[in-house]
Amino acid sequence: MLETPITRNGGLAAGAGDSHGNETTAAIYNLEAVRVPRRRVRLAAFRQLLRQQSLRWFAVLASLELLLLGLAPWLAVETRFIGDPDAVSHELSTLPMRAALFALSCWVTLVALGLYQRHRRDIRGTAPGTIARIMLGLGIAAVASMVVYFLLPGFELGRGLLALSLGYALLLLLLSRASFWRLVGDARLKRRTMFLGAGQNAALALLRMRREQDMRSASIIGFVPMPGDRAGAVAERLLDPAGDLVRFAYSHGVDELVIAADDRRGTLPMADLMTCRLSGIDVLELETFYERETGKVTLELVNPSWFVFARVCTGSVLRRVVKRGFDIGAALLLLAFAWPLMLLTAAAIALESRGLGPILYRQQRVGENDGVFTLVKFRSMRTDAEVGGARWAKVDDDRVTRVGRFIRKTRLDELPQLWNVLRGDMSIVGPRPERPEFVEGFKKRIPYYGLRHCVAPGLTGWAQLRYPYGASEQDAIEKLRYDLYYVKNHGFQFDLMILLQTVEVVLFGRGGR
Repeated sequence: MLETPITRNGGLAAGAGDSHGNETTAAIYNLEAVRVPRRRVRLAAFRQLLRQQSLRWFAVLASLELLLLGLAPWLAVETRFIGDPDAVSHELSTLPMRAALFALSCWVTLVALGLYQRHRRDIRGTAPGTIARIMLGLGIAAVASMVVYFLLPGFELGRGLLALSLGYALLLLLLSRASFWRLVGDARLKRRTMFLGAGQNAALALLRMRREQDMRSASIIGFVPMPGDRAGAVAERLLDPAGDLVRFAYSHGVDELVIAADDRRGTLPMADLMTCRLSGIDVLELETFYERETGKVTLELVNPSWFVFARVCTGSVLRRVVKRGFDIGAALLLLAFAWPLMLLTAAAIALESRGLGPILYRQQRVGENDGVFTLVKFRSMRTDAEVGGARWAKVDDDRVTRVGRFIRKTRLDELPQLWNVLRGDMSIVGPRPERPEFVEGFKKRIPYYGLRHCVAPGLTGWAQLRYPYGASEQDAIEKLRYDLYYVKNHGFQFDLMILLQTVEVVLFGRGGR
């Protein structure tokens, strides 16, 4: 049988300082050869192809459902004109563009309602929340389609065909979701993950993921104790590779190794890790694994060097130009649709206050690079709301007016901030700006808080999608986890996804106080 040479550690570990660097390098380049059957290597590569991260599976799901939505009008035509081949032929001749428009409008509403957000807990195909969102999305798409048909009569499906198309779309989407979760939920298609470390770091990460987020793409097979590990809580899942990490990883079908040792100085088998990495087994830090699975950064585990090497806060000139263009275009588009609502909101505030109070409320906020700017909102509280000084809003806050309660719930009070976006004080997407009075205290007590100011604050953001309204220092810590994830991963596609999914926040009234 043909074999592929795979090397393994000769027993040396990574040194703690520069004095051991040469020894470690020599160990990596002078290793005992281990022969692993080439067929096993190929099988491992095929398994890894199937066990992709959940982000890629959701991309496959989104593409598949776009095609299924395009299929729905074709099925509707065949059903509506069954037994009439001439009518079927006539409809099919003009159907491609109409079907594409129908599919795209439905798909965009599904994206906006968070149905392709992999970190949702109720995203499963059989979950009531998922079914409700699919039905709501199709309903919104139907209304949007009617508006388009009024403006472009040539693209009209007709009421009968539209109703049948929506019915088929609902059926196909439910079948797609159920099949998708039956397939992807299978542990055999999750990435088999082994932790190097069984101490407090591993226990902390596992505990937080159990409480807050089911792992979407990983199946943990166990933990390998490392020298220096402090007492943890994973004793029942310990593994013993018997000094041969490479063969153990291959024999157990491991797809990735997560470095979770409490003390990495002189304890990591660097040669084994190099061998695993070069032979197709991913090696990643615990912080990166946690970030991938949960969509946030764990403040308890990261250190300054992790942020430096993760290239946080980097942004090319092209990226800034694209983001600024996106901000201006989105702000103008939102203003074009929202100005009637803004006029009605202003009239309602003036009517409730009988013209005695201001319609707009101005407040100092901290922006990019710690700059302070004046944020503009519709006034939603009494004029004497902060006579005693700045304080957090709370549930059922008695300072909020009747009109204010409605516009805060529907986010209408935020619309004047489009002016801040056009001025360049804010972006459409980014961390929410906080008041200077709060920021100074947060910087002193919360590690890495200042990093959220590496990007422009936003009208909406990743933390707003993933966490409810913040009204305490503990809430600020939790939101910071998501803000740092955004700072590290922000880009045009991520911004567009966040903007679309903000529709869900507005429709379901999540987070407003």
